[in-house]
Amino acid sequence: MLGFLNNSSKKDKIIVVFDIGSGSVGGAIVKIPAQATNPLGSSDRDKYLPSIIKSARVDIKLCKNVEIDKLLEEMLKSLKVVADNIHGSKADNPSQIFCVLSSPWYISENRLVKTEHDKPFIFTQRLADDLLSEEISSFTTLYQHTYGSTDSIPEIIENHITTVSANGYPCALPIGVSTNSIEMNMIISVVPKLFLDKIRKVISNTWSHKSVYFSSFALSSYMAVKDLYINSDSYILLDISGEITDVSIISKGVFKTSLSFPFGKNKLFNHITNALKIELRDVKELFNLYMKNTLLEKDKEKVIQAFNAAEKSWSTSFKECVGSLRYTFILPETVFLTADEDIKLWFKDVISREEYLQSMVAGNKWKVITLDGPEFLNMCSIEDGPCDPFLMIESIAIMRKLQKQK
Repeated sequence: MLGFLNNSSKKDKIIVVFDIGSGSVGGAIVKIPAQATNPLGSSDRDKYLPSIIKSARVDIKLCKNVEIDKLLEEMLKSLKVVADNIHGSKADNPSQIFCVLSSPWYISENRLVKTEHDKPFIFTQRLADDLLSEEISSFTTLYQHTYGSTDSIPEIIENHITTVSANGYPCALPIGVSTNSIEMNMIISVVPKLFLDKIRKVISNTWSHKSVYFSSFALSSYMAVKDLYINSDSYILLDISGEITDVSIISKGVFKTSLSFPFGKNKLFNHITNALKIELRDVKELFNLYMKNTLLEKDKEKVIQAFNAAEKSWSTSFKECVGSLRYTFILPETVFLTADEDIKLWFKDVISREEYLQSMVAGNKWKVITLDGPEFLNMCSIEDGPCDPFLMIESIAIMRKLQKQK
């Protein structure tokens, strides 16, 4: 009889999402629907989707010689501009603020948590919590030992269980089940608290007294791609930002590892700058001419040589990065690529044609799928602005997390 009272209390939620990379900062006002499910076959499914109401993206100032302190300073400036741009009447009082970080702003590691006994035991919530707490403590200690300083006091931003197995069989978290063994794959991400506090301070100038929640883009893209490409269980997530290339490897549905190496858009442009002895500000125009195949005949040979050298340099770095894994397995042949629009096709071509890379995958051929944004429109709607793939992926992942908390 009083059911309508419960329904009236379920309201759509307005949140703010920031995408913080090393090449740009994006931000969006996002509406999260009150409904907890998303029936994709429904004719009115839009009311079940997260919706981007307003968005903005600002490049981080490109510097020839990048130091982390300078990069941080420029990133915070871009963050402030984005926050000011998206602030408005619909976002005066968001319920929550989320920041999704890409490298080099966090360190992430996949951990295998397991326990095994000769006799069956009941797997309880307390045992699960104890196992996860021990793993988090171990990871934090390792981080402090490696990066220990007064400026690098760590803060865990996420600890997400990706898969669980009982007696070797995949299952949901088997609380209350009798088993001889439990294995849990968990992603832990950590950031220096001082760095997070600087982000919080910038955001508080626009939205004061609001809690800010942090997560990684690697995990967000994993969650979104898993939902969209349900027939793919083994693939590589490749995120190429301003300074860094992030490589995440998923094998048989399990998030195996996340690695990175310092070669992104900015290093590509710096490579061309040094090879051709031109100013950094001229590289973007030259890059556009190269991609459109409209170079002047007198410039072609020299420019193509420079780009071929940059291609070889990135390919070598990629192969060395993957080769650094402590264990070996056959690399998935499918690559999901996220990158800024102006460089995405260049990197796709490099991965697709570079013989140096083809030998790393079964069948000697990569299948490269660029994540451009429109493919996510059945999972995230846009009220205003472009289909920004980063913000769409993050909105989808955040809604999934909020649904699990209900």
